[in-house]
Amino acid sequence: MAVLYWIKLPEHDDMLTQGYIGATTNLAKKLKSHKHRFKEIWDKIVVQTILIAEIDYCYFLEQKIRPFRNIGWNKSMGGYRNNTMMGKDNPNYGKFGESAPCFKGWWITPLGRFPAAKEAAKVHNTSTTTIERKCRGRFVKDKFYPPKDGYAFEQKSRVAS
Repeated sequence: MAVLYWIKLPEHDDMLTQGYIGATTNLAKKLKSHKHRFKEIWDKIVVQTILIAEIDYCYFLEQKIRPFRNIGWNKSMGGYRNNTMMGKDNPNYGKFGESAPCFKGWWITPLGRFPAAKEAAKVHNTSTTTIERKCRGRFVKDKFYPPKDGYAFEQKSRVAS
């Protein structure tokens, strides 16, 4: 079950225009993550549970209460993950490696050229961090240790826009 909640000050009386409206399946964890944003007034904050229901219904109501950005303390409009395209609705769904929009470059090791450090780590039977360190080098106590021999990171060429 999920919770639709209202974070507000004691003097707030209109949930449609005041405070923060949110939906979550773990209210304690979510409040802990909100605490940094409201740290100056956290001792005055009141958390009110509006509804306990299925998460989809909570997101549906959150979208009705916060249909636009910047209502009350909400920065984003309400609804499922701020209405991002999920799954097959996302045009980048299923794009991995070189065809992915976030592709940065190739990890070059003695055993080959890999589009992801994770793939290189699997072939080398080591961790992703080890591959990243060996290919890019690293700083330790203000000293730079260059990449190991035979290892490199080749950045994807950028197209000027």
